[in-house]
Amino acid sequence: MRIRFFLLLTFLSIRAYAQDSTFQYSGRLLVSGSSAQTPFWVSARQQGAVPASGTFTLGQFALTKLYHPHDPRVFKWSARAELTASYAKKADFFFTDLYLAGKLGAVELLAGQQRSFTGLVMDSTLTSGSLAMSDNARPFPKIQISIPEFYPLAFTNNYVSVKASYSDGLLQGSNITYGATRFVERTYFHQKTFYLKFGGNSNRFQVYTGFNHQAVWGGEKELAPLYKLSKKDAYWHTVTAKKLDHKIIGNHFGTVDIAFAWLQPQWTYSVYRQNIFESGSLYKIINYRDGLNGVSVKRNKTPQADATYFSLNSAMVEVIGTKSQRNNNPAMGLGIFEYGNYFNHYIYQNGWSYRGNNFGTPLAPAKGNTIESLPRSESEFTNNNRFWAFHTGLTASWLSMNFIFRGTHSLNYGTYISDFVKVKHQTSVFLSAEKRIDFLKGSTLTAGLSADTGAVLPKSYGLLIGLRKSGFLN
Repeated sequence: MRIRFFLLLTFLSIRAYAQDSTFQYSGRLLVSGSSAQTPFWVSARQQGAVPASGTFTLGQFALTKLYHPHDPRVFKWSARAELTASYAKKADFFFTDLYLAGKLGAVELLAGQQRSFTGLVMDSTLTSGSLAMSDNARPFPKIQISIPEFYPLAFTNNYVSVKASYSDGLLQGSNITYGATRFVERTYFHQKTFYLKFGGNSNRFQVYTGFNHQAVWGGEKELAPLYKLSKKDAYWHTVTAKKLDHKIIGNHFGTVDIAFAWLQPQWTYSVYRQNIFESGSLYKIINYRDGLNGVSVKRNKTPQADATYFSLNSAMVEVIGTKSQRNNNPAMGLGIFEYGNYFNHYIYQNGWSYRGNNFGTPLAPAKGNTIESLPRSESEFTNNNRFWAFHTGLTASWLSMNFIFRGTHSLNYGTYISDFVKVKHQTSVFLSAEKRIDFLKGSTLTAGLSADTGAVLPKSYGLLIGLRKSGFLN
């Protein structure tokens, strides 16, 4: 079915190419070798496409129909199909992106699977990843209605802009820890987001705020047959976080975000915060200790590709804390609900993941990716969700080359179920350089070095070489 969709998309896009220049192609080839499993910053935030086994070859090819930026028509359409093929210990291929979308004014309707990043961070390239929904896991099929970009409200003289979405998607089945069945064949994913921006394009000071709410649910009729809860009723309980016999239906996670940006002629300075809520606590924020805090600075105009002088183009620092997980208002006053268990769930063993990767921050990895001697539980997706992490990143250009650096050091405590007893330190770094070359009438060659050292992930050193090309068919 997906292959047919890809061929249909290709045909429609080629026809669209005859009308405008919004038909784009892109492809990349990566070859990586490492001393153990794939280093953290090579596999993290890669839409689940990069194998974890260390040495691999990866190829991706995409066809994209973009919205025409100058099309005066009210209705526009776009589409994208990206095929990923890899070989490590075994061959694998799948579609990362595969969707059709139509936009009526500012409102978009999308069907298919599309990479997703949700939450206020002011540099999506360098960040460690959004806490609730990063681009760490493989995209899944969904239907979504949204205002995908900040849309200015005319009645506020364009001072206030809004961005929002509402979607539902399909996930895999999951083993069950607690319930009347040991496995459910299908789980579902619900998401809604709402963000406001205060300040127009001419304002130097801008404020962003809003929230995202996600939930994994499904199989309620099999899990608790005595309640006789229909799928429709289970969905309503999930969307509204309505309790059933003092319990929340589904596995809920999200953040309430705020950010401030100061725009100067050459640089933009930003600070931001993501505050975690879990298990339906959206309307009663109960934990201010845990969250993501960031400071970012970006050059408004980067040097031209052939510039040879050194230029620092962006830099950021983030501090991420999830160690507390303390609920100061436990349900019914019971101590069993006093502590959370981020990215895990007491019913679904898949926790907050899809096809083995965390939906949210990659700093809470699947237990199978951590050192084997560390404590772990069959009921948990990750055995390390309590940590303090210090992350930095920067981009620069020099001698017609672009450089990216990411570095993360974390203090890790395991989970409340799989306690590490003593703090475990972990450091992961990545440095890459890329340069435009004449091959294939213009391509980009990338080389990267990466390393993991510490007591959480296996010690690993890696070398990455890649070739990328993209362009418009015209």
